Amino acid sequence: MTEKEVIEAIEFIQEHQTETEKIEAKTAEKGCPKKCYDTISAFANKYGGIIIFGINENNNFIEQDVYDVNDLQKQITALCTNSIEPKIRPDFLPIKYKGKQLLAVKIDEILQKHKPCYYREAGLNKGSYIRIGDSDEPMTDYEIYSLKSYIEGIEEDLRPVTRAEMEDLNKEKLDKYIIEMKKLKPNLSKFSDEKILKLSGIIEDSTGKIRPTLAGMFVFGEYPQGYFPQLFVACVVVPGRKLGDVGEMGQRFDDNKNVDGTIEEMLEESLAFIRRNISVRVIIDDNGKREDVPIYPMKALREAIANALVHRDYSINTQGAYIYVRIFDDRIEILNPGELYGNTRIENLGTDNMLEVRNNVIIRLLQETTDIVENRHTGIATMREEMQKAKLPEPEFEILRGTFKVTFWKENSKIEENLTKPTMKTDYEPTMKTDYEKILDFCKTPRNINEIMDLMKLKHKPTFRKNYLLPLLNKNKLEMTIPNQPRNKNQKYVAKK
Repeated sequence: MTEKEVIEAIEFIQEHQTETEKIEAKTAEKGCPKKCYDTISAFANKYGGIIIFGINENNNFIEQDVYDVNDLQKQITALCTNSIEPKIRPDFLPIKYKGKQLLAVKIDEILQKHKPCYYREAGLNKGSYIRIGDSDEPMTDYEIYSLKSYIEGIEEDLRPVTRAEMEDLNKEKLDKYIIEMKKLKPNLSKFSDEKILKLSGIIEDSTGKIRPTLAGMFVFGEYPQGYFPQLFVACVVVPGRKLGDVGEMGQRFDDNKNVDGTIEEMLEESLAFIRRNISVRVIIDDNGKREDVPIYPMKALREAIANALVHRDYSINTQGAYIYVRIFDDRIEILNPGELYGNTRIENLGTDNMLEVRNNVIIRLLQETTDIVENRHTGIATMREEMQKAKLPEPEFEILRGTFKVTFWKENSKIEENLTKPTMKTDYEPTMKTDYEKILDFCKTPRNINEIMDLMKLKHKPTFRKNYLLPLLNKNKLEMTIPNQPRNKNQKYVAKK
């Protein structure tokens, strides 16, 4: 952390009137703030960040002297040492900014194996926080479980399907698998067929009775959804560009289907649904031969859906969540339950960096029996390459809370609608005149920020402030009912006449 970095952070939040995922502002004019542990925990559990003491977020983020730099450092050090688990070692930097004495405190992300970082007094389940935009949110039970299961090495795909029997697995497929494994791995030939299936993670007998594992069920099962009814792929075609749009006949969906079966069956059926519902380009070659080419590269979509099926979270916490394939007029979205696993980060996807994966048994079984994961760790690169060949925008990868999302954009769709990528990958930037007109018309009566966000169907407050409120305030199209106090809980906005 350097003084230049801190000043740039201050200038950013003052210009945009919002904190960010990695910048938090706090006043400390009259003493150390009573509540800092939530931000410390949130930064340590996410990507780290800087807390700048001496910035008033409730008054246009103006700078104010902290009460005592030395004592403030001691208070924060004591908090991080005595009240935070595991202990945090913050980095301090006192600076002078516009004549005011401030203190910047850098909190680094802790190692994955040490998460979650939590406030001891509240306990692990209530004292663990995660940074979401500019907010420190309590971690959900699922988020805490995901961290613990990673640390403890829990293999969710090896858990037994307690109500299932051996007859729920396809015998013909199993026999073929055993024959192939004996050929590929001669040492297995000395074992019984049952032992081979156990060693392969297809069955287990920890309860005293042989049961299929979850991996065995979703690779060799006759009908997995008989035991996991929600583990399917929901495919829909939306007649518009956002959920809630309706077609000419008032329909919410032009087509929809719940796709079930094994992983291989769900993959093929989902792709068939997409083929049926997207347009094609007619290509005529030099010999006059016609070829219908889908507007989206099917190879890229195949990789994305395969990744969703293979890498989704199959834990008991997400048994009620399905994979979602949504076809809009301008894009296709694929969402699967579970964030990236372990130390994997979005910026590492498609690179040579080693990636950690959940569901190792499922992956191995599919490698041995199908071509779904034939080339491990090349799926993201393939998606990008195929979209580039089709002269389409790169696929977008987003981590929503508890969900991983891939978006494939249609040719020129963003240009046609004057939409650009969201600054924080949560909401669109408003560049259409009608967006601003809609807000101004709505604000003929004073409205608070939540009412306006609901109107625009937006969820991310910092991006909304930056891309909607500030442009209208700066152009004197909109004004605050309580001047110069954007963070006042009673603040409303009204269109200027």
